[in-house]
Amino acid sequence: MISVAYQASREGGNADLERQRNNANNTNNVRNAADVAIASKNPYGVAAGAAVKGLDKATGGKASEAMGRAMTRANDVLPMGNHFQNASNRLSESGLSNRAGQLANVKNRANSGGATPNQAARANHSGGESDSSLPSSSLERKQNVPNRGTSSTGADANASSESKDDKPRRGFGGSESSERRDSLDANMDGEEEQKGKGFFGFAIGTIAKMLIITIAPMFLVAFLMVAIIGGVSGLFTEYEDAVGISEASGDDTGGISFEASSQEQQDFYDRVNDLKLKYQANGKTIDSLKVVSVIHVLNSHGAGISYSDLNEGAIAEIANSMFDGNVYNETTFRNNLKNFIIPKYVKNVSPGERDQIVDDIFDYIDGYNNMIGRNSGTSDATCLGNGTCTYDVKGFYINGKGNVSKALQISDLYVRLMQCGVGDGHNYGGTFGKPLEGESLVPFEKYILGVAYQEIGPNSPAEAIKAQMIAARSYILARHVDMGGWRTLKQESDGKWVIQVASCTQDQVYCDPDQGCSSNDGQWGQVHSGLNHNTGFSRGALAQNSPLRTYAQQTSGEVLVNAQGYIVYSGYTQDEQNKFIALANSGLSYKQILLQVYNQGARNYGAKNIEKSSCGNSTNCSSIPSGEYSNWKQIQGPWIGTPMGNSGKTLQQIGCLVTSVSMLIAKSGVPTTINDFNPGNFVNFLNANNGFADGGNFLWETAEMVAPSFKYQGNEYLLGMSKQEKLKRITEIVNTPGIYAVAEVMGNTGQHWVAIDSVSGESIKMMDPGSYATDMWTEYNWANTSMISYYKVG
Repeated sequence: MISVAYQASREGGNADLERQRNNANNTNNVRNAADVAIASKNPYGVAAGAAVKGLDKATGGKASEAMGRAMTRANDVLPMGNHFQNASNRLSESGLSNRAGQLANVKNRANSGGATPNQAARANHSGGESDSSLPSSSLERKQNVPNRGTSSTGADANASSESKDDKPRRGFGGSESSERRDSLDANMDGEEEQKGKGFFGFAIGTIAKMLIITIAPMFLVAFLMVAIIGGVSGLFTEYEDAVGISEASGDDTGGISFEASSQEQQDFYDRVNDLKLKYQANGKTIDSLKVVSVIHVLNSHGAGISYSDLNEGAIAEIANSMFDGNVYNETTFRNNLKNFIIPKYVKNVSPGERDQIVDDIFDYIDGYNNMIGRNSGTSDATCLGNGTCTYDVKGFYINGKGNVSKALQISDLYVRLMQCGVGDGHNYGGTFGKPLEGESLVPFEKYILGVAYQEIGPNSPAEAIKAQMIAARSYILARHVDMGGWRTLKQESDGKWVIQVASCTQDQVYCDPDQGCSSNDGQWGQVHSGLNHNTGFSRGALAQNSPLRTYAQQTSGEVLVNAQGYIVYSGYTQDEQNKFIALANSGLSYKQILLQVYNQGARNYGAKNIEKSSCGNSTNCSSIPSGEYSNWKQIQGPWIGTPMGNSGKTLQQIGCLVTSVSMLIAKSGVPTTINDFNPGNFVNFLNANNGFADGGNFLWETAEMVAPSFKYQGNEYLLGMSKQEKLKRITEIVNTPGIYAVAEVMGNTGQHWVAIDSVSGESIKMMDPGSYATDMWTEYNWANTSMISYYKVG
């Protein structure tokens, strides 16, 4: 899935494209260094960082671009300059520079409260910060290349970016020889004119100018690298044990690899993980991060806890404070922290100070999640508020009826809550087919959040709640096909798509997360929004900071599908909900839970995968790719074992690029020299016709041997661009008639290529040879889109 073909794309030598790459990486490092400098609180660093950010704001980013170009020119002429440039490229392309900038940004926002760069500089200049890290020795960190399936190694990726000969065969973009000189050059011209009185004055002025132009940027390069690396070390110190315990217990580290530098430290991580496994065997799930967060924040308030103090009993005491029975409960956890844990370790603190320490613990958790990118996915948040997600539906699988084809592209989807009549031996208190009085249309994703809130409850394990959300979404989308009648899913005259669903256990129960809910007849009554019908039961509004809201964003638009891509009619009762909870407590993810529950026993529905039908916050998403080619994968199919040149590796291992190109050839409809064209036959042809360089690296122009009218045009580096800049350039290329493009989407962390299907608004639709995802920047972080390469038909 992760291909080393990126290396082959840089064979041949194109100085302009290599310079473009160097400029982009240097610019990226300048921008990140500015944030790190501000976070350092060193007065000179704060001033320098604020100056760069202020100039960038005033010039629309041109100031840092000029500094990046100055560094490139300096590296071209100075001895050892190529070594500095290679280091700068590695710093940017490895992701270390961006990670430092992200972390510094988190810290700067926390310190400045959202202030401007200059305001942040003044705030950071004003004082120091106490050392709040857990006791530990210095630690060695390295940026870890995520291993997505079978892949090339990080060493291969780095080697490809370092080689001076690994340059694109053909480039796109102009030479810098015609580019206007930046402000540094202009200032030097004026300075020479003032100093040039007499021969010695002229000579000294000229030499000074040459030294400043060539050496000053070089010192700046070195300074920035040292600043970033030093900043990373300082900023990571705050979260070092959070990373350490996450890696030890198999949790997300955001691609950061961590090695404890003392046995005492590693033993502590092992004790926490061992206790987690013991609790898990007894149906309780410990969040290891929360344990470390408590200890870290207590130490920042003077507790003085050492690793040796943290035996299994001390860890268990913190772990037990999280639970109400066998279920994690945040309110219980907060109360136990305030009343028992904090007073034990931090003496003479007032109740108000204890509240602040509790808040600090949860802020620390949020800070770590922000650092590793776990909280970065916000594109689907608007779906929860206004129902503008788009759902591309092929059809539905209904148990007993099989696949029911019903192609729909649904946007602006809402739910109409309906009355419930007599059924299942109960009188639900209403009339079937009539809207429930006093209720407004509910945005669909908000409805799913409210169903999970009521049906499985906020105290269930996180993975069980996510499983419930996807089961509820899939079930209610398919419900009208099974039941018919007044239960409908259709587009109404005002353009809104509306699902009509009974507001009771006849379908599924919704509790308004913002108003709460109530019923006038207990379990069997209709459920209304608000608390005015509370003769049976009532439930208050869901807290704004409830984890359920986060889970809803993380799973927004996801549905359960079978092997043909039809949405599974995933009915559930208390039995299935109990299974969700039990499997979550045993350590399974929500995807594993759903694939197990809906593939056995009475629910043997042939569930195959979780797909994200939503297009995020765009209301005009293009359709999902159509045609057999859109489902070609390097990871499945009869071709997965096909060798890639002389690499000793297979298409399954390093065939993402060649699979992506094959999909675009098929999409274009151009004639090919291969009768049965598919990725396997494409690779076999390339093997027979020298279509790969050493190492199995795909040679771009060899596609023309298979499809003569499918002509390679070149590629562009996108590193250093903002999200909007990347989107603008990708849109310009992809929407040019006759152009077919692939994108490198893991350029800062690994290598992986996808085929771009279309661009509409802010949504880039892709055909991914390594997954079933279709939204490029939902599946892959936009910051890691490093290059776009493209062909033209004609």
